[in-house]
Amino acid sequence: MNSLLIKTRGIPVGSCEVTITGGTAPPLRLPGHALFLDIDGTLLDLAATPDAVIVPPGLPGMLRQLEQRLDGALAILSGRRLTDIDALLCPGLACAAEHGMKLRGPAGEITNRVARPALYTHWAKIFHRYAQAMPGLLVEEKEFSLVLHYRRAPEHEEELRRLAQQLVSEADDAELLPAHCAFELKPRGGTKAEALTYFMALPAFAGRKPVFVGDDVTDEPAIAKANELGGAGLHVSRDFGGSTKEVRDWLAAALAG
Repeated sequence: MNSLLIKTRGIPVGSCEVTITGGTAPPLRLPGHALFLDIDGTLLDLAATPDAVIVPPGLPGMLRQLEQRLDGALAILSGRRLTDIDALLCPGLACAAEHGMKLRGPAGEITNRVARPALYTHWAKIFHRYAQAMPGLLVEEKEFSLVLHYRRAPEHEEELRRLAQQLVSEADDAELLPAHCAFELKPRGGTKAEALTYFMALPAFAGRKPVFVGDDVTDEPAIAKANELGGAGLHVSRDFGGSTKEVRDWLAAALAG
């Protein structure tokens, strides 16, 4: 299978490089399925900063229609904060925020799966010092984790990787989560795969086959879990030609079918 190495949105990137393959996602049949969707790089194009993403006008309404057609068996699995998910998409959707560390069920019930690492404040100060010294870095403080984004300064990738590895080695309650041009220090536990398993046990999802779509290394465990549970784990680069528009068109076709 031929593959093409591309650079996200023309921005020079280090580990943001994505391998595009020629796979084609099978049609989505709504009856009998539960749908799980990532946001950045899946529903929305990646941007230089998390705040710079553009939401297509029809996307929130389409997600609400999918939720209704699936009788509530739709959930967003994202690394974003819960408030960010609501601001971008439809407020109140079932979702796993911060990679599954914070869950909101179909009825609106919220469950925190982890606690903030003990060294969170100490790490935040260090990240901010680096961001001041290295133009282009961005520090994102979430409820439970810290993210150092280097999409606009990819030349610092290896130095920042060593920094993140050193910091996480100081703690026994945290782990390092590499992502597209970012290093995230997060509590142990609380993953998208665990979130998918959690949702599949709820009444709205139980008895259905899970379908998950993601794009990042952070999505691979949930892709594997969907396959393990008899459903389908799909990857934007491998199954949709690396195009978020293809994902949205695939969802629209399911509604029209």
